[in-house]
Amino acid sequence: MDPKRILVVEDDLFLRELYTDILSSEGYKVEAAADGEEALQKIKVGGYDIILLDIIMPKMDGLEVMRQVQSKPPQNPNKCVIFLTNLDKDEEIKKAMLLGNGYLIKSQITPGSLVEEVKKYLDKYK
Repeated sequence: MDPKRILVVEDDLFLRELYTDILSSEGYKVEAAADGEEALQKIKVGGYDIILLDIIMPKMDGLEVMRQVQSKPPQNPNKCVIFLTNLDKDEEIKKAMLLGNGYLIKSQITPGSLVEEVKKYLDKYK
């Protein structure tokens, strides 16, 4: 069976490398993007099993990335989008839930919990 494809979209270099390393060590095929424009290009190609998408980024925020993807979906669909955020405002979370499949608050993620959350979403969106 092919490894699951994951896209990590995070503008913070430390977190991007940390998430990529953790998920790669679990056997996932992980790609990364550092800003909204780069993320949009990769998401448009499609085929990801899960996308971990930061909300607040340079060039284009994660919510706008998803608005553009929804207005013109990729030919090769992505299965699941999970927003990464430091925000815990109800309004931002409501917007994220309309555009994606869930959210994780970065300050509450540990390496172990990240892997468990990814597995949970992968099982849910096979």
